[in-house]
Amino acid sequence: MSTDLHIIASCSDRKRVPIPPGLHLRTVQAAPPESRAKLWWNCLRDHPHPKRSAQDLYAGDHWSVVQELPPLATEAGLRSHLWVASAGYGLIPANAPIRPYSATFSRGHADSVIPKGESRPTAELLQLWWKALARESGPAPGTPRHIHQLVESSPRARILVVASPAYVAAFADDLARAAQALNKPEHLLIVSTPAPLFKGVLAPHQVPSNAHLQNRLGGARQSLHARVARDILQRARDTGSEVDATHAREYYERLIHRSAPPVRYERTPMTDDEVRQFIVQALRTQKRSCSATLRQLRDSGLACEQKRFGRLFHELQERP
Repeated sequence: MSTDLHIIASCSDRKRVPIPPGLHLRTVQAAPPESRAKLWWNCLRDHPHPKRSAQDLYAGDHWSVVQELPPLATEAGLRSHLWVASAGYGLIPANAPIRPYSATFSRGHADSVIPKGESRPTAELLQLWWKALARESGPAPGTPRHIHQLVESSPRARILVVASPAYVAAFADDLARAAQALNKPEHLLIVSTPAPLFKGVLAPHQVPSNAHLQNRLGGARQSLHARVARDILQRARDTGSEVDATHAREYYERLIHRSAPPVRYERTPMTDDEVRQFIVQALRTQKRSCSATLRQLRDSGLACEQKRFGRLFHELQERP
């Protein structure tokens, strides 16, 4: 009988359709995370905008690679289940019907779950938000809203998490409970950038993913965690290796140690307004995709982090 593999991937900032004004988290002004999460959920639930499945709504390189993971798991003899860790919706199955939205765990973003002026520690606020969303029924009623619930009835399962440290911090307590519910705790793998939070109870579960692996695995930095997860499943398929945190961590630590340091480019940093101005001027000359416009910017000797550029590009695209 096949073993269950629950793949939990962070959502993507990029959506395939424009986000209606009422579904930007910045429009919800309540201060306490619990109250704000409740009001936000009411917005998501009651807004008239049409829904589409989460897996068809998200876009971008990260999500494109994530969608390759379930077929690979099947080829490796595992029964896969794809879940989304969403700052806007919480834990949802990939086929859940949702509305386009903008919410993020990134502190300082206009649609961050952490309001401006909030002084409490980031991890504490993210966890409060995640737990508040988990109390709502979700867009697919009857499905688990906590990660630990995925394995409490199936303790032989594996869990493969693909997310940035901010996402992992949001559901760290949930992951710790999931590890306790597993027959073998090492069957919880967390593919993420090394960070202080992995010095605690989650340390045995981390599979390191950093820029040293980019030359080996290819693709953009934004999709690197998903590419490491893909490599784990390809190795399980091709060599019969276990999907196991201990072995995976040792393997990728060796790869990182042997890999050349990432190339550093000397480019001029830009403010958000300068980036917006560049995008507007570039698109006046020729209509290009987000990635092509970013490449044009970097070829000009200018600097902008990919995620920030994508946010600004799509904000401009959504303006009337």
